[in-house]
Amino acid sequence: MKVILDGIAVEVAEKTTILEVARRQGIYIPTLCDYGRLAPPTACRLCIVSIKGRRGVAPACGTYVEDGMDVTTSDPEIDRMRRQILELLLSEHPSACLICTEKSTCTDYKATIRKVGEVTGCVLCPNNGRCELQTVVEKLKIDRVGFPAVYRDQPVHREDPFFERNANLCILCGRCVRICHDVRGASTLAFINRGSRTLVGTALDKPLLESGCQFCGACVDACPTGALFEKGVKYEPLPDATRRTICGFCSQGCQLDLELRDGRLLSSSPAEEGPVNRGQACVRGRFLVREAVHHPGRVLKPLIRKNGVLEAAGWDEALDLVAERFAAAKPDEIGVVGSAQDSCEDVYLLHKLVRDGLGTRHIAGPEALSPQARLLALGAAQGFAPGLNFSISDIGRARTILVFGSVLPMVGLEIHQAVRRGARLILLGGQESPLLRCARSPILLPEGSESTFLSALSRILNEGAVFGDGNGTPGTAEFKSRLHDIKVAAAASACGLALDKLQTLAQLLEKKRPTAFVFGPEFGEGPGGPANIAALWNLALQIRGLLVPLADESNARGALAIARAFGREDAAEAEALYRAVLEGAFKTLFIAGPAPKPSARLAEFVVVRDGVLGGYAEFADVVLPAATFAESGGTFVNVEGRLQSSAPAIEPRGESRPAWRIACDLARRMGLPGFDFPGPAEIFAELARAVPAFLGDGGAPADSAAVLREPETIPAPFAASAVSPGGPAPALDHNPDRYRGLAMDREIRSLALVRGGNHG
Repeated sequence: MKVILDGIAVEVAEKTTILEVARRQGIYIPTLCDYGRLAPPTACRLCIVSIKGRRGVAPACGTYVEDGMDVTTSDPEIDRMRRQILELLLSEHPSACLICTEKSTCTDYKATIRKVGEVTGCVLCPNNGRCELQTVVEKLKIDRVGFPAVYRDQPVHREDPFFERNANLCILCGRCVRICHDVRGASTLAFINRGSRTLVGTALDKPLLESGCQFCGACVDACPTGALFEKGVKYEPLPDATRRTICGFCSQGCQLDLELRDGRLLSSSPAEEGPVNRGQACVRGRFLVREAVHHPGRVLKPLIRKNGVLEAAGWDEALDLVAERFAAAKPDEIGVVGSAQDSCEDVYLLHKLVRDGLGTRHIAGPEALSPQARLLALGAAQGFAPGLNFSISDIGRARTILVFGSVLPMVGLEIHQAVRRGARLILLGGQESPLLRCARSPILLPEGSESTFLSALSRILNEGAVFGDGNGTPGTAEFKSRLHDIKVAAAASACGLALDKLQTLAQLLEKKRPTAFVFGPEFGEGPGGPANIAALWNLALQIRGLLVPLADESNARGALAIARAFGREDAAEAEALYRAVLEGAFKTLFIAGPAPKPSARLAEFVVVRDGVLGGYAEFADVVLPAATFAESGGTFVNVEGRLQSSAPAIEPRGESRPAWRIACDLARRMGLPGFDFPGPAEIFAELARAVPAFLGDGGAPADSAAVLREPETIPAPFAASAVSPGGPAPALDHNPDRYRGLAMDREIRSLALVRGGNHG
């Protein structure tokens, strides 16, 4: 369709607002309440425009264009009304600096006065220089406020971690309230009181810690003023550079923008165009990147144990010692633990070093415990290769969602959006979850009854017409035969459920599709894990549901693909080897990442490549300091199978080095050829040739928009035989919350609380 905007004809698509058209044309329309993916609020009224043939004015943010519409975005009357609206806003906002005649000559040297308790002007405000209200005042050329000033005189809330709340700077745009409710599903913030006493707050004015806040920071990013502000950067100068990186704290692969000043990391925020997170983050990605990089416990120099004590040493001395001891060790006596937190380049070079330099196959990592590995183990045992790739956005289109255990934050947001569109959410398990408010009726299953529960659902569905979906699927006849042996009433009793509740759930799965089954590592752990995976696979195949396996660590998918290319096809064998290394089956250990802390020294010689002392590092003979993801970059494969690359955002702190460089330096000490790589790009090119999963459609290395290549799709069969409980060992006591040796949920959160308290 065609519209006229300030006398210029413009071709536009349907369902486009006037504000969106104006922005695309480079025409400025002021607004303070419009924000990102939120529905048009039409609250601040600053974006008013006139439309030919219509009386009065209309809000540009909430008015959709129509064919032939003639819009005027600015004229003397519209500008007068906008200025009057803005003056009304400023009458309740500290505006001394906004209308000061000397503001153009005000200097940065006044920044230190931000430490005063009351903000009366911009130079006292932590948001000075990045405030949207400042921009609108400048654009509308406000030089006076024609209404009496009113100061709210509200206390500043500083009791919570990570950010402060100052209602005296709030303009009641509602962006924080709407994003907390509509996007995050937390509904922690709300408008309280009425009339002139209206504020943004919490129920009963409780601290955020007591109000269900997830501290994702979405409200802070949405706030156009300094009413919500991050404590960690309150007294910092404005950044002079921004760098994009891939978050390494979990397997979602969120893109983050890191703000820097003179090369020093100040803060992190979610990238608006991030394909996975789309402008959202969790508490770790939003507030803890800086703490991980600048943690006081980081190892910044190589350490060598001398006379029983770890002492600082140079890289040459440390690498020479490691190379000498590795050369003297017998291959069968060396065990290596890889890291699923390293980039694909790091993981590939570690496997290459172990194969070519150490001459051993005894390398495994936590990816062996991932749900993807357990699905592959099921497929290998049953003679098929299950596909692992999926899209997180597919979860949002499901009409029924079953969740076993905890979920990743971005997956949780998709589930929330699905529920808002009418999907039914069924939570199974006893874990505390932000999704509890979205679930109709959480189901607490007795431990070890998951496979019984799932098989009973399959039996009930088999009795109805739904099994028509299974026609033509290999193994259908044998599967249906096994279902006849299941006694539904007895299964319901074993699961602690009423029979009618189990039948109602089966009817829901039958009628309300598509269905998504979301599960994490804990679902497949322990003696009953194999049976759980098999039962869920069969149920999902029976109703053509989407399986969503969620790994914990940032590059579990990439590490798993590389390990398989190096001969680790047998996922069960890889898991057994991982356990053997951690249980002291080898005389020489190379721990190349976070690993469970042993109760005692388990080897004669231990090398740890990590970022913080703790865990295995307490028993290490040599510690090689590794850089964080922000300092090393590289390619990561997220839980969907999506390949994403980023360059180093900052220089490594101290003498820490990226893992790929440590591998190259050690290989040269060991006299190995083929490790002269100048950087990650050259490593990835070799990696793609060695691991076909990383090749694009044309046979060249896949780009950053690609996904891992999987085997050609063939009809997936039902599990050909019953998988009985009785795995090889109980669940391994590993801590997925550790990053580079940092216990994220304990140490860094506590650190943020302490530092936040010092900012008052």
